[in-house]
Amino acid sequence: MENNLRHCVVFNANQETKRRTSGAYRFANQIEGLGWRVTVVDWVPDWPENKLWQYLDAVVGTDTVMFAFSYTWMKHWWVEEGVRKLKKRYPGRKYLAGGQQFFQYDMGFDVMCYGYAEKAIPEALAWLFDGGPKPKGKDMLGGLLIDCNSDYTAMNLGDYGIDYRDDDFIQPHEMLTVELSRGCKFQCKYCNYAFLGVKEDTSTAGQLLYDELIDNYERFGVTNYILADDTLNDRESKLEMLGDVVQSLPFEPNFACFIRMDLTVAKPQQLKLLSRARVWAHFYGVETFCDAAGKAVAKGMPSKRIKQGLLDMREHMMGELGLYRGSCGMIAGLPHETPDSWQRSEDWLEENWGDQQWDWWPLEISTDTSTATTSIFSKEWKKHGYRQIQDPTKIKRVQDIYTRSADGVQHKFDDNSLYWEADWADIEQATNFVQNWRLGYAYHKALIGSFNIIHWKPFIQDNAELLKFRTPEGGTYNDEIWQNVLGPYIDAKLKSVEPVTEIAKKAGPHFINIRRNEYFETFCNQRRRRSDFFFKHKCSS
Repeated sequence: MENNLRHCVVFNANQETKRRTSGAYRFANQIEGLGWRVTVVDWVPDWPENKLWQYLDAVVGTDTVMFAFSYTWMKHWWVEEGVRKLKKRYPGRKYLAGGQQFFQYDMGFDVMCYGYAEKAIPEALAWLFDGGPKPKGKDMLGGLLIDCNSDYTAMNLGDYGIDYRDDDFIQPHEMLTVELSRGCKFQCKYCNYAFLGVKEDTSTAGQLLYDELIDNYERFGVTNYILADDTLNDRESKLEMLGDVVQSLPFEPNFACFIRMDLTVAKPQQLKLLSRARVWAHFYGVETFCDAAGKAVAKGMPSKRIKQGLLDMREHMMGELGLYRGSCGMIAGLPHETPDSWQRSEDWLEENWGDQQWDWWPLEISTDTSTATTSIFSKEWKKHGYRQIQDPTKIKRVQDIYTRSADGVQHKFDDNSLYWEADWADIEQATNFVQNWRLGYAYHKALIGSFNIIHWKPFIQDNAELLKFRTPEGGTYNDEIWQNVLGPYIDAKLKSVEPVTEIAKKAGPHFINIRRNEYFETFCNQRRRRSDFFFKHKCSS
């Protein structure tokens, strides 16, 4: 290994998600292909600060020229403070961030990449370090903001696989992310996803998926996954490919995913395809059981058929696999739907879906139409019957309710938010309904959701107990995650740099750098050998 390679430390900065997300590793894979060395630090918000500095002091050297942050849901105040401390301890480095949550605060980054960033990253690095031209973007929030979804579209990459490294210290019971395709064929009017209406098939090849699953199993023992596709069942050919791969594996995987229930109702053969592929944890964007609201947002299947589809899916999965978790996403505030209809939907769920899981969110409409992630409602909210609330005291009440309800993490109001009212309801009623639901149902009755239940499966071996398990308030879940995932990971990372740490106590900077290079030689060479194999395989396939 050459010792003059630029080095980047990339942090997984997801504060709310106690599982590995793919962004940091995907970024690491990419810039390693550009000739960099990369160290990934996962779950960084959960590290005790003294242990984090101990680890970073061992891996950060003069060749460490950049710190990067990858996130899905991020609390800006935590990242802002983290960047401030990093700049004080390790001055003179560049800072890059990327993720799916739009940037609204100055957190000290030189470059911010919003959305899928694979096409933007090479230009951003060339500009930062090699005098290349400035990438497309806006100078704002203290740096360059790149809307990758509009200016550097990264859709059909051919391969979405992730190549992990030994010092990622992945444990057998973890849940990883795999991605089969990108884009959504549909155009729901409330949705602000960038790649709506995509008709092409961007699916990866089955052989590549097989290789990735086999490699993770043979190296780490991993069998549990989230499928990150926006709609897994948009194409039956993809379900068939996934099932073929699963049936050829020497182990039984477990998958969670996003599914359109109206597709499984219209094409009941999909039920068998899903069970054959062992995709048994589903999130459905149901949104409403009001037929008029469904038609207004481009989800026109009658609610009677959707409800029956939910029941049929549960019966099929339990009959075929003995495993199933269905989670329904519901929205309070869609056109024509009153608070009474929200309650009727809630009553049906409690009566018929009590062994499963669901979530409520208030309808959010942004008036910002400058990004690629702009919903039809954002562009045409007046046309759809919404008005801006004029009463500032009512707006303040909504802000107070929502801050308590969602803590400002994934769903939040900002200066671009429409504080809406309509003939059928207003945002204060919606936020009150969601807040009361969370206090009444979510905190005391809710079972584990579809994206967490597979995370728990290795900890609770008995399937019947797993499907009945409720996460109590008070930290039991966090205690288990720390004991089984976070603690062992942090301990392994610290143990891996003990040679560097010990010599730092006894020798000068020159010897520290020698030992640091020995450390990276071990891990980087292992990843490169695997990358060479994968590169050759993919080029010949």
